[in-house]
Amino acid sequence: MSDLPASSDKLQTPIPWRVQIPVYGAALFSNSSLHLYNVVVPLWTATLTNDPLIIGIVLGARHILPMLFLIHGGAMMDKFGTRRVMMVFASAAIVIPMLYPAAPLIPMLIVFQMFGGLAVMTTWIGAQSLTGSLMRGQPVYTGRLTLATRVGTIFGPPTVGAIWDVAGAWWAFAFLSLWAALTFLSTYFVPQNSEPNGGKAPAPNPRATLSDIAPKLADYLDAFRLVAIPAIGLVFVVTILRHSGVAMQSNFYVIYLDGIGISGTMIGILFSVLGAIGGVGAISTGWLATKFSNRRILLSSIALGVFMMAITPIIGWTGFTVEVSPVVAVLKFFGLDVDLAPVAGVFGVYVLFLIAIAIRGATSGVAQAMEISIVAQAAGEAQGKGAGLRVTAGRVAAVFLPIFMGAVAKLFGLEASFFIVGGVILTVLGWLAIRGGGATEKPNQ
Repeated sequence: MSDLPASSDKLQTPIPWRVQIPVYGAALFSNSSLHLYNVVVPLWTATLTNDPLIIGIVLGARHILPMLFLIHGGAMMDKFGTRRVMMVFASAAIVIPMLYPAAPLIPMLIVFQMFGGLAVMTTWIGAQSLTGSLMRGQPVYTGRLTLATRVGTIFGPPTVGAIWDVAGAWWAFAFLSLWAALTFLSTYFVPQNSEPNGGKAPAPNPRATLSDIAPKLADYLDAFRLVAIPAIGLVFVVTILRHSGVAMQSNFYVIYLDGIGISGTMIGILFSVLGAIGGVGAISTGWLATKFSNRRILLSSIALGVFMMAITPIIGWTGFTVEVSPVVAVLKFFGLDVDLAPVAGVFGVYVLFLIAIAIRGATSGVAQAMEISIVAQAAGEAQGKGAGLRVTAGRVAAVFLPIFMGAVAKLFGLEASFFIVGGVILTVLGWLAIRGGGATEKPNQ
């Protein structure tokens, strides 16, 4: 018997597009903000220090407060309304980016990372919570939501990478503030009376007291009790593993690419490809769920994505070369004037990175959409807590993986760290596959 709920795309009542579109917009700008930061912050940190352990601490700091307080944020959404809480944190996300270049000191950078990460991640779990409360966690809607996040990663990272290359840090961080403003605007247009809570509308604008806002142990215990539900328990574990791969990609992957001569703009394009192909993977989740068990989809997609990240140094070692001029000629034939001079020396290797990141994007889109769908269907009325719990699992990996990988890189070298960390993640995934009995599970009908 499967430990994951069967899903169905047969919807009793279609959700109006006036409700869907603002939710997808909030998801697009909140989630893709992470990818914009993943381009700019490593580059900014590298201008302040060359110590890989310090870099790991700075990059991991972004996830400390989310790890501790996202469940509390989800609980506040369940009580006061998701839209209301999202708008508060979206406002903070507008202000914080401009503090980075204003105080170029490592201790301040760590502080900005912590509070900026909490602001952005709270808006992201809010978008997921809305998908569960407004759209019943149906795969067709979670697939669209994940597709929306990938649209953001198509355009955001290369844009901010180009701004970094052309205009510098101040304008790059200003773009992050603009992106957060679009999160706020999307959230504002979510209908105020459209958040059911157990079939009942929440009390209109309940007054928040200091004791209401303060974290409560009971909320955390309620959230972690959800792990006892087999479906959510499995998602909690595999989310940690998937985000360990994401942490590799978001931190030392950028440092590695920068070190072999790939510019910020070209790194941004890699993240765009990740997002574009991830969207294709996301909208295919419903179809895959009719062919394979949820467990098999989760484990195999995460394993393949982690493998594509772990082989990063091997791709760099290939020395694969491609002459740039024929490629430029073909692009000009189609009316595209692309300057490949910045990567002329490593263009062949860059093509291989494009292929690897595309495969990783497809698997990531599938895995994320499946995780959101499973948790939304299993969490019942605790949509905020369920979304907070799932994202908290990812923050655990995001906090400790960069520090661990930075320490490994300091001891054994940056390239070895990809193999060591990737190997550990794949070993755990293999153990879960062997012990789970997934081969006996039936696809969703």
